[in-house]
Amino acid sequence: MIEYDRKMFYQVSIIIVIFTIPDSCVVRPIGANADILAFFPLPIYSHFSGFNPLFLELANRGHRVTVVSPFYQKGDVPTNYRHVLIPNVKIQSTRSPMDIRHRHNRLINMISVRLSMMRLVTRTLELNETRAFLNDTQYAFDLVLIECWYSDIYLAIGHRYSAPVVCLSPMAPSATLSQSLGVPDHPAYVPSFWLRYSDSMSFGERLYNAAIAAAELIVSEVVFRSTDQQMLDDLYTYPGHRNCPPLDALRQAVQLTLVNGHHSVSYARPYPPNVVQVAGMHIRPQTSASVDRQKFKALLDGATHGAIYFSFGSNIKMSDLGERDVQTFVESFKKLKQIVLWKWENGTIANMPDNVYIDKWFPQQYILSHKNCKLFITHGGYHSLVEALHYGLPLIGFPFYTDQFYNMRFVIENGFGIEILLETLNVKVLVDAIGKILSDISYKKNAQTASNIFLDLPVSAIDTALHSVEYLIRNGVADYKVPVSTILSRYQYYLNDVVVLIGAVVALTALILYKSIGYLRKIINLKDKKSK
Repeated sequence: MIEYDRKMFYQVSIIIVIFTIPDSCVVRPIGANADILAFFPLPIYSHFSGFNPLFLELANRGHRVTVVSPFYQKGDVPTNYRHVLIPNVKIQSTRSPMDIRHRHNRLINMISVRLSMMRLVTRTLELNETRAFLNDTQYAFDLVLIECWYSDIYLAIGHRYSAPVVCLSPMAPSATLSQSLGVPDHPAYVPSFWLRYSDSMSFGERLYNAAIAAAELIVSEVVFRSTDQQMLDDLYTYPGHRNCPPLDALRQAVQLTLVNGHHSVSYARPYPPNVVQVAGMHIRPQTSASVDRQKFKALLDGATHGAIYFSFGSNIKMSDLGERDVQTFVESFKKLKQIVLWKWENGTIANMPDNVYIDKWFPQQYILSHKNCKLFITHGGYHSLVEALHYGLPLIGFPFYTDQFYNMRFVIENGFGIEILLETLNVKVLVDAIGKILSDISYKKNAQTASNIFLDLPVSAIDTALHSVEYLIRNGVADYKVPVSTILSRYQYYLNDVVVLIGAVVALTALILYKSIGYLRKIINLKDKKSK
């Protein structure tokens, strides 16, 4: 009865959410030029940069786009692209990525990331600049774009402006997000991105994968459910925030989610119509027009033996590497004929060989697209993987945390890269791995095959994303078909009631048969006695 009441409560809440959206969103098109808010206050540049091309293209197509973010937009932007700058609230973790890699307990890693995300979300919503923007009644938006990954507190922004919400997921959805989106997340063939499993798992791997998926759902339900709701209630001060529906109802009201994924760069999994894969939409044609690229063009054009690009992305600082690891890379690169472009954030490096060039920033896509670039040494981040395969480059990966082990397992399974752990790093291991990648043409061939699949699309990723968003704008929130599974109770979704009924029928049938056989035996025994 309690479960039924809860289900009815959420269904009524969803109806309230939908009917509080202006009629223009529900029964008729918003119009050719919509007012769109992209609310991206988290200080994670890779997540913002992956979706910012969508914001720019929406502006190029005539929509009025307002972006709330701590990151400046580089270069020229359309006049109808408005950037609301807020402070970068990045919290310095007590543990560096170099330490986190030792956390072999995936459940602890998962909880740690969730807690970190909750702290970041809290800090962004406590900012005076954020509150001033949300409390300003001059703004009105027809559509809200937010990041949905490990905290859904930003879903209230849709309620703030009485507008439908599009979720943008920077990687494959977790078990908890999959559940709210109606995405099948069967642990028999969908590996958790917290693990280094493929989609073909042994019995032991399936057992552990199922345990991690169950633990994620249980922890989310038992530990974070009430905390998330409390955050939603306490962190917003906009007019009418006290009338915001519960978080579960906001989740179930989401009509469209864009996922940074594709089957050529991660394990295939089923998605319903309301979830669209758009991996690679941040990739742009690379030229050498700018001054910096002209400098790198000359360097790369002169690399007669080829070039290797070495970067651990925007979140991991190589200057945090231990001195032993740094010198291992230095000594390894000394033995190479190729030039090495090494992203290094802090000053100089001792004993640097002549074939190594360090800089705080490199035009990564331009370098990877150059014909003389032969290898990408990376941390295994998803954007790095997508960009490498877009240009058909093999990889050597040093994973640290989150989905990086999962990504590198996919790379190894498909034969376009090698994984090395920092714990096992030495000169011989690295030089042998580089030599194997450069001498064995199968790595390049497999990477090129994946690239061909990735690029062979009926329409580009950015056009797919644009069509999906504008389809929602044209047809209204009620037209996107969200799976009914999003409003099913747990016992309905997992068919517990069906299993119980079948079990009861089987048990009753067995009992009847047992009693009937016993009764027949008594009759037979009685007849035998009488015949004697």
